[in-house]
Amino acid sequence: MIKTNNILILLNIIFLLYYSIQLLIFTDEFSISNLGSFNHAIAGLSEIIGIIFFSLALSLIFIIRNNIKGQIPIFFTIFLIQLLIFINFLRYIFTNSPGETSIEAITFNAFIFFIGLIVSIIFLLKNFQILKQF
Repeated sequence: MIKTNNILILLNIIFLLYYSIQLLIFTDEFSISNLGSFNHAIAGLSEIIGIIFFSLALSLIFIIRNNIKGQIPIFFTIFLIQLLIFINFLRYIFTNSPGETSIEAITFNAFIFFIGLIVSIIFLLKNFQILKQF
């Protein structure tokens, strides 16, 4: 059970670090290829989101080292972020209005967020009783 939990948490860490690196290191390229344009407002927001994703990944690393007991707020926050971003990507896909980027880039990102969402759902359902204990 502990190995399964660690694998699920590691998958979430990889997911969060992937987008964090994309948003922090490759801000210009990421915003042009995924958002269709670049300006300093988009770059600033991308970097802020990258910092948030990095902070969440770092929190999960500390949780692996310590214990998941009582950690429902952080896992629910990650789940909620993944769900809302996935729904937002679906909105672009179903309305076929990707803006200045391609529908393929949005579909790829939606798929990645869907995988992360499934991992979070499995983890939350599997460990809900442990997570809510203090």
